Amino acid sequence: MGPYDAQIVRVFSREPKGAIADITLDPKTDGEIVVEAEAGDTLHDGQGKYTVTLALRDLSDGTAVLAQVAGAAQPGLVEGSFGDAHWPDLPGRFEFVVGSAELQAHKGHLLQAYATVLYGNRKIGATSAISPLFQVLPR
Repeated sequence: MGPYDAQIVRVFSREPKGAIADITLDPKTDGEIVVEAEAGDTLHDGQGKYTVTLALRDLSDGTAVLAQVAGAAQPGLVEGSFGDAHWPDLPGRFEFVVGSAELQAHKGHLLQAYATVLYGNRKIGATSAISPLFQVLPR
């Protein structure tokens, strides 16, 4: 990755504020989908624009699952400029919360997350990644 680039490092599911990834989510509590990304120092220092998008799919029934970053304008989307509150340092972490009511609707199902980051002001770059499969517990 160069100084003008950004890259998604990984996308994974976990229990809220968990220290590690978890391939099962408990439908009795909220869950999180984390998108970890890095920005090159020139891109970040120049406060270029970015858009992080998350699409969360229930692979068992084909439906979409809603997840939202706190303070973001809408589910599945975070827009800003490098150096802002959502991406303050070269490594960025976006914690999309999946509410327990949403998880209840998908109990026992397999899910997968798809993330993209578009970045730059004039010349737009892009990076994408897919999470490992994870399951909402059936209880």
